[in-house]
Order: sequence, then structure tokens, then C-alpha cells
Amino acid sequence: MTAGYFILANGGGTNSTAMLVGLHERGMRLDGNVFADTGDEKPETYAHLAHVSDWCESVGFPRVEVLRGRTPQQIKDASLSAECLRLETLPSKAFGFSSCSMKWKVAPQRLYFGQFAERLGVAQSELTVFVGFDADEQSRIERGRAAQNPTQQRYLLDEWGWGREECIAAIARAGLTQPGKSACFFCPSSKKHEILALRRDHPELLARALEMERLALASDKNRAVGLGRSFNWAAWLNEYDAAAVQGQAFLDAQLDLFSNAGIPELDCACGAAA
Repeated sequence: MTAGYFILANGGGTNSTAMLVGLHERGMRLDGNVFADTGDEKPETYAHLAHVSDWCESVGFPRVEVLRGRTPQQIKDASLSAECLRLETLPSKAFGFSSCSMKWKVAPQRLYFGQFAERLGVAQSELTVFVGFDADEQSRIERGRAAQNPTQQRYLLDEWGWGREECIAAIARAGLTQPGKSACFFCPSSKKHEILALRRDHPELLARALEMERLALASDKNRAVGLGRSFNWAAWLNEYDAAAVQGQAFLDAQLDLFSNAGIPELDCACGAAA
């Protein structure tokens, strides 16, 4: 590995965890390990990050350092969902934009990188950020490489030829739990079966997401179909429940038709290439 300092942009999901395992297997150094927190990950992700932090410490890596938005209003809101509820709006991804990730994911990382370099008395160009896009995500890698960043960026999973299957296998080799998908519980990119899983596993989080959607749609400030970009979460759940009388086969067919069946469940890429 070339000289400099090496920081892993940890998304809390499969790719980031696999990258940690790969770094350890190759005897590579890691100087920083940061997770930008919107305050709205599912409980399973937070539990996984704590587990991975313990593993990192056991192998001589830095523990996961949690970063949060530092503007006065972000400190007051404490989470993206609280901000959306206060403003009676939806996350920008529901409108096809990415300002929420820039504010809650990218900005805290950039602040950290700047402070890290300043603390060491080096230029940010001497920092290399490991970004967890795998070999199956070439379009994301290309966009990341085209972006202008004061730090260097490396896509180790792509360098190693690791796609999703290789990442899962690496996590298993290390004896770590599989993290599942990482994303805000109300992510507008959620597939419909994920909304059903949220209702089953975390009804209180679904209720918060539906309240966010209700307030936003009732506000004159917003023109959106719903939290699901092209559909309304509450309306779809009502339709799904009403259709239950037609049998499980019908419901499964609806999920296959409207849930992007066959596309891998990738971790949220919000802010991954900060």
C-alpha cells in the first residue's frame, strides 16, 4: 500500500463489512473507520455496527466512529426523519434528488476528513478513502471516479474482483454476522417487500414513516406522489391488505410485479463517495 492515511467510509452494510475483512486478510492498514449517521437506520444496522466495532478492535483496526450532522438545526433535530417531520416534507430522494444525503451523510464525512488532515498537518490529498462499491456496481464506481474530491478514492472491492457473493462469503469467513441491507427505515428506494418487513419487524418505525408521508402530502409545500417516489406507502399498504382476500399467490405476484424483482438488495449508496 502506498504512503498516506487510509479511512474506510463505512455504510454499515454488507460491502463495508466485507471490505474490513478483506483489509484484514491482506494485512492492510486502516487509520480511520467512519459511519455517517442520519439517526434513522434500522435497529439491526446499529447492532451490527457495534458488533463490527468489537471485531475491528480485536484485529487492530479502529473502532467505527459515528459521525453526525453538526449544524445547530441538525443537532436540535438529531435525525433526518425529525427534520422531515418538522418541515412537513419528504427526504429529497422521494423527489429524485440527493440533498438529504449531502447534508446528513456527505457533509459530516467531509468535515471529518478536513479535521483529520488538519490534526495530522497534512493535505487532504494524502488521505485515501475506501468506498464500498463492489465489482457488480460499475456505474456507481464510474460516477464516484468522475466526482471531484479533495481526498483520494479507492474501490477496493472492485480491485479485488469482489461482487455481492464474494462479499457475503468474506463476512462468513470472518465469523461475522451478515448485516443485511443498510438504509434509512423510510428510504424512498425501499422495495415493497421491505415495507412489509418494516411493518412486521418495526411497526413503530413504519408508523413514523407514514406520519412523515401524511404530513408532507397534506402540506401545500410539496408535490409528491408519496414516500415511494412513484407510489404512496399508505395507499399501497391498504391495497395490499384489501387484496389479501384473493390469496397469497396473488399477493406474491403483485410483489414480483412491483418490487424490482431480481435486482440485488444493495446497501444505500447515500454519501458513499463523499
